[in-house]
Amino acid sequence: MSAPDVIVKLVSALAWPVTVLICVLVLRPFLSRLVPLIRTLKYSDVEIQFGQEVAQLKIAAAQSTESVAVDATVRPIWEDLVRLAAVKPRTAIVRAWDKVEETLIRVAKDRKIEAARAVWQMPMVLGAVMLNKGEISTEKYELLSKLRQLVNAAEHAPIDTVNPDDAAEFVGLAMRMAASLDSMS
Repeated sequence: MSAPDVIVKLVSALAWPVTVLICVLVLRPFLSRLVPLIRTLKYSDVEIQFGQEVAQLKIAAAQSTESVAVDATVRPIWEDLVRLAAVKPRTAIVRAWDKVEETLIRVAKDRKIEAARAVWQMPMVLGAVMLNKGEISTEKYELLSKLRQLVNAAEHAPIDTVNPDDAAEFVGLAMRMAASLDSMS
């Protein structure tokens, strides 16, 4: 094989990768502004919809939990979780959800909800029981379900795919939901 043939094959093999690299470098400022607007991120069979979903839930939660004051004992936990969200967003999301589940179980016990023993280990099923008994509103249960779906998506997302700001927003939503549930007891 002659030198010109080698050069032609090398140029043809590198044409697409070099073109893509140049496009990314040129468009980087524009792409960086688009990243926060990403609604769906798909990575190896894992799909996460987080940022926009949190924003939509924030609006729904404002209507559902509008006049609920967050207890002074909850404020330090909330602040700790927001700080954790900056470092480990997924962990902060899971811990905030744990607080919601703990509150839901406590409120159900305070309200003397009758349910099978196994239901007490499944907070969303317990929430459905409370919904059926008229103890929580449909809007509140739907918000709980959406929050749980986001937790599930965050738990299964690849590391570093959940934005810390979105995680902090989720923490706020979860803590307000916990406060809203707590105000029922």
